[in-house]
Amino acid sequence: MPHFLDLISPHIHRVGQGSFNQWTGPRRIIYDHELLLISEGECRTTIDGEVFMNGANSYIIKPPRKPHSAVQTSRKAVTFHWVHFDWAYNDSVQYGNIPLVCYLPGTPNPTHLREAPDFIPSNILRGKIKAPATAFQLFSRLNERWNFGTPRERSTCRAIMMELLIEILGEQEDYFPSTNQNSNKNHTAEKVRNLLNIMVQDPTPDQFSLEVHMSKLGYSYPHLCRTFKKAYRISPVTYLNNLRMERASMLLRDTQISIADIASSVGVPNPAYFTRVFTKYSGKSPREYRLNP
Repeated sequence: MPHFLDLISPHIHRVGQGSFNQWTGPRRIIYDHELLLISEGECRTTIDGEVFMNGANSYIIKPPRKPHSAVQTSRKAVTFHWVHFDWAYNDSVQYGNIPLVCYLPGTPNPTHLREAPDFIPSNILRGKIKAPATAFQLFSRLNERWNFGTPRERSTCRAIMMELLIEILGEQEDYFPSTNQNSNKNHTAEKVRNLLNIMVQDPTPDQFSLEVHMSKLGYSYPHLCRTFKKAYRISPVTYLNNLRMERASMLLRDTQISIADIASSVGVPNPAYFTRVFTKYSGKSPREYRLNP
């Protein structure tokens, strides 16, 4: 029987994020599913009478039909990142006209409730995020493309959502083989990827090269490069530059920040090198891309 993560085809309705103080979420029923990631703070969520505590670097997927509410329990602000979605596309639903939520004591319209397919586990999916830097980098990309991207960029959001779900659910739901001859190599490649994602999260240039950063993982730089490329089919440098250029493309399109400042903000302080890498990545120079994304 295929794993349920091999069968999903997520359909996104809404993506958002925000930080709140003294936050409360009134009792409600949602019509779809909501993936909620928490990066800061803590809250208590009650779903159909069952209580769940959610702290920083955790997630919970709220199902339709079941009444739920939530309240902030931390003194400092709580920061949420959310996606309303269906596990699979349903062509019988007019997606442009459906509601997302019904606040109680209102009665939800049963014809709009979209239950999970039978292959999705029936329990509440929740837990700690194993690789927060990777997960939140994926969410950031999803949020930027869904809310601010071009039609072409928006069309890729389903793939990013699928990667995000696999990232947070894969290990907990036994999606990845736990023992095989490549497990150590795959684990090492994932550690490299997490390191690269952290570097993009903090793009401030420093005096250390990528080789120096990667050597902190306890293996030689050539070995790590070979392992990473075997796992992901691209080199660590290409992966890192792709993440940087994707962020740069958003800044070029959505802001008037100078090209030199954008280069520095994504961790490439040399404008000439930035232009070469961006042109190779997008097929256009930064100036051309800004005029015609």
